[in-house]
Order: sequence, then structure tokens, then C-alpha cells
Amino acid sequence: MTPEVQQAIAEIKQAFPEHPLDIEAEAQGGAYVIVNDLQIGEQYVPSTSWVGFVISFQYPYTDVYPHYLDAGLRRIDGSVQGAGFQYPVNWRDRQVIQVSRRSNRWNPAIDTAATKLNKVLSWLRSQ
Repeated sequence: MTPEVQQAIAEIKQAFPEHPLDIEAEAQGGAYVIVNDLQIGEQYVPSTSWVGFVISFQYPYTDVYPHYLDAGLRRIDGSVQGAGFQYPVNWRDRQVIQVSRRSNRWNPAIDTAATKLNKVLSWLRSQ
């Protein structure tokens, strides 16, 4: 992993200290990351999920996108997930829900993998 990717992982650990991380090095210097037991929102069943993503070897100069959720996640009201969600998607040999929240104005001076995860979580909770 590149030093920048290692720093991003350290920042995620600091931002989410109560949540176990699964980390696997990616062949080009990036990392596959899963943050476990995150509160997704009471409008979902279950209300918690893991969230996975890739931090590219090009980080911090590229967006951390897309994010993935447990395929078993459903809305409590039974409605369809809606815009920004793709299902089913295969990621790392598992069926997942893909959350597409691209940061079109990604700024490596201020945007981080940890802040992006927080933005995705805030968006999920508002849906």
C-alpha cells in the first residue's frame, strides 16, 4: 500500500474507532476496506451494515467511489431503494448493494476517505 493509502486507513480507524475494519492490500498499492457495524438508519432493516470501498493507489488524487453495502439491507417500508442504489452488484465475490455518490469536485487538499464515508452515511440516513 502506498503511504497515502496507509494514512487514509489510519484516519478511518481514528474516525470510526468503535467499528472493526477489514483491510486487504490491492495489487497496485491501494486497499480494499470494509468498515463493520455502521449505523445506516432506522428506515432500513437491519439498521446497521458494513460499508466497503476501494482506496485507489491514486489516492488522494481520486475520489473514493463507489461504496458497497450488505445485499440483505432493505427499507423498512418495503419501497425500492431508489436513485443512487444499484442491486444486485458483485463486489469481491459477494452480492452487494452499490451506493453511487460520486464527488465531482474531489479536492485532495480537504477530501479524505474518512470524510467521504461520513458523507455517504449521512446521505443513506437521509433517504
